[in-house]
Amino acid sequence: MKALTEADHEQLQNSNRSLELLQRQYECLVHGSPVDKAIKPATLGHGIQVLSAQATTDAFHYFNQYKDTRSWMKFVPASGAASRMFAPFFNYQEEKNKPNFDFDAYLQSPSGVLIRRLFEELKKLPFYPTAYKQIIENSSIPLTTDRHFFEVFIRLVLDENELAYPQLPKALIPFFNDKDGQQWNAFEAQLLEAAKLGDLHQAVPVHLTIDKAHRSRFEAQEKVFQSKLPSKQRREFKVEYSFQHPLTDTPYLDEEKEWGRDEVGKIDFRKGGHGALLENLNRLEADLIWIKNIDNILLNEANAEGEKWMKILGGYLLQIQNQIFDFLEVLQHPNSAPDRESICRFIRTHFDRDYRLAPQGKLPNSVLYDYLNRPLRICGMIPNSGAKGGGPFWKKDARGNTLQIIEGVELDPKNAAHQEALAQSTHFNPVLMVCGITNHKGEKFSLYDFRDEKRFMVSEKSRGATKIKILEWPGLWNGGMAAWNTLFIELPSATFHPVKTIADLVR
Repeated sequence: MKALTEADHEQLQNSNRSLELLQRQYECLVHGSPVDKAIKPATLGHGIQVLSAQATTDAFHYFNQYKDTRSWMKFVPASGAASRMFAPFFNYQEEKNKPNFDFDAYLQSPSGVLIRRLFEELKKLPFYPTAYKQIIENSSIPLTTDRHFFEVFIRLVLDENELAYPQLPKALIPFFNDKDGQQWNAFEAQLLEAAKLGDLHQAVPVHLTIDKAHRSRFEAQEKVFQSKLPSKQRREFKVEYSFQHPLTDTPYLDEEKEWGRDEVGKIDFRKGGHGALLENLNRLEADLIWIKNIDNILLNEANAEGEKWMKILGGYLLQIQNQIFDFLEVLQHPNSAPDRESICRFIRTHFDRDYRLAPQGKLPNSVLYDYLNRPLRICGMIPNSGAKGGGPFWKKDARGNTLQIIEGVELDPKNAAHQEALAQSTHFNPVLMVCGITNHKGEKFSLYDFRDEKRFMVSEKSRGATKIKILEWPGLWNGGMAAWNTLFIELPSATFHPVKTIADLVR
């Protein structure tokens, strides 16, 4: 690496960036950080629980009975731009401008699969009526064939002077039409879900992380949302917003292992991944927090299964947490004589079936207290039917065996044991979880105390025609929660409805 210039030092100083951190980030980018210890897949009966019908019913009722004893919030990462959603349209526009383009042949090719589906089922897109109306009302557009209409439709959706959907946050794209033909977006569907998780008067507060530039759009959409609600769904809604702090942006390297730079030669920084949101999560004022991706949502009655399982996970966490709090009330007194075997049995039942109390110079009560006195999360897991890119695993650490969510990029591609564990994995993480972030005294944990700093993520991306190596902070639910107490619960596939591309909106 070339030495930093005087201008680089001035840039760092003016932006309050640490030179030491930048140097450490360079080492991370060059050497990478695969998980350096043995891992095993968490599977059904060994790390992933399937709740019985009775346990499911009990957890659901427990939530309804005791939810008011704690404060709740829903945390929704929603800063993602919609541009990636429209990749099939952008790709098609690029292909059709190539010499000798054959439309029918393209639809039959592997790269044209999504376009074929969209061409055949265009009317099922939730924003079809909006685009159709604009096209028909514009008499200057000659429509001769279905293909011509399709291409005019694409142009209208993408054009920054027309609907310009790729310029919007994914949260504000129309995802649904109700039975009356009214459009709803993912942001509004998340608010409707928050109403179902609350009571007759008040929805559960919702905290969204968004791009600062879009705040006015979200606030305007709140008002539109309120005006669309039928009287029976009206509640008091509390919506909060926060942004990724600019100092969590990370540098990247070019193919020569030199700093990526912007057009004026300054060291360039890009968003540091969802791990940067640990700061946002750490600031929330609530006892229990659901975390749910912005696009994993359906509308009203269609979302009933997802709402039910959020309540089940919430109730199950309350059950586990209340037992932990009872243990901690006794363990916090050094001279108390708790039933340590019962506590160890509890740990073996829920967190590590091989756990053995090993004081190693500490008081037994202190060891058990330290094990239990930490944030708690219950993560939903979905059976994996496609490509395996990471998910639930067992990993050894100082406390014993712990459950972790590990991304594929964290694993060493040259480590046969890692690749075998990945091949044997059976589930993936849909990002539907409930978190307890306060202790038995009602005090908030400092979440940074429970992050694994060594689990940053390094991967390769393209920036134009250039290959770059990027760095992300320890993922929010990966290294960011590495030292939490964790349970994995299998969820029905019916609770998972992501929208990665617009083809996923053809329902």
